[in-house]
Amino acid sequence: MIRLTTMAAIGVALRRCRRFYLLPVLIGVCALAIAPASAQPTVAEFESYRARIEAAVKAVGDHPRLRALAPKKREELAEFVSGNLLFTLLHELAHAAINQFDLPVLGKEEDAADSFAATRLIRIGSAFSDEVVASAAKSWFLMDRRDRKEGETVPYYDEHGLNQQRAYQIVCFVVGSNESKFKKLADETNLPDDRRASCANDFRAAMKAWDSLLKPHMRGPDQPPSKIDVIYGQAEGRLALTARISREINLLENVAHHASDLLAWPAPLTMEMRTCGSPNAVWVLSQHKLTLCYELGPDLADLYRTFGDAPPKSARHENRSKLKCAAGIVTRALRTSPACRRSNPPAPRAKHR
Repeated sequence: MIRLTTMAAIGVALRRCRRFYLLPVLIGVCALAIAPASAQPTVAEFESYRARIEAAVKAVGDHPRLRALAPKKREELAEFVSGNLLFTLLHELAHAAINQFDLPVLGKEEDAADSFAATRLIRIGSAFSDEVVASAAKSWFLMDRRDRKEGETVPYYDEHGLNQQRAYQIVCFVVGSNESKFKKLADETNLPDDRRASCANDFRAAMKAWDSLLKPHMRGPDQPPSKIDVIYGQAEGRLALTARISREINLLENVAHHASDLLAWPAPLTMEMRTCGSPNAVWVLSQHKLTLCYELGPDLADLYRTFGDAPPKSARHENRSKLKCAAGIVTRALRTSPACRRSNPPAPRAKHR
């Protein structure tokens, strides 16, 4: 079983990379989500969005649910949620590209979508993009903690990889892109030395694969931009905050703009945010529609507030305890512990993203 570090340690490692607010990534970084390296946005382009981002952060701070949080905690929460929404958007955009361009996929498509989002962001090489990718990895570590605490069974049959596997693969891409730069992150996530040795090849292979697959579909100078519609649905209650911030920073508009400008999509697309009934994100080929559910916002916020600081229990330690319970080789006290008494665990949580 892969080792799991404390979330507090991961947070320290991630914050060492940060020099500005992460939220500008939601606008500026999208220019490079699927673009060649030469098209990287400049610092001046990032700065042009500063006033809008500051207004959005202020709006978050005025919300009743966040008003009681200290400014630093509010900032960290906003960064975590926003970074994961962006990563999720790019993950689903990968599904759209795979389907629309009939791209070959060797292995799980979900893994390919993760590698798309991670490698496109890592290529930018800024503190902004590094933080977004690392926040995505952190979210999978936290989801693993939540699932284990709630006693949810592991759905080995799922099309997605296990939470810790997805987290460590993203960490591996980051470390593989520059081992010396991200040594601290590798150390604090307990990435073993033998795995670190293979990460550079993982990153190069994923980068090369996506570059090669997308190259024939880049929009030529004589081709008009593809049509991508953007829709923000109605949101009520606690979902209204996610909708409000997403609108203010033009989250969908900017991703749609650069996606239509850079790739020659064979058919019009729609990107929407709406109320779905559960935290989810999905690309539906039959409708040519990418949907990001408003419920993801509060779900990620709750995840971070509940599990982001407290030190977690080792997954390897917990699994070993369960095996001992099943084998009946532990003491009576351990057999009657809550972990061993749970004979009817709840059904597994539906995986999103």
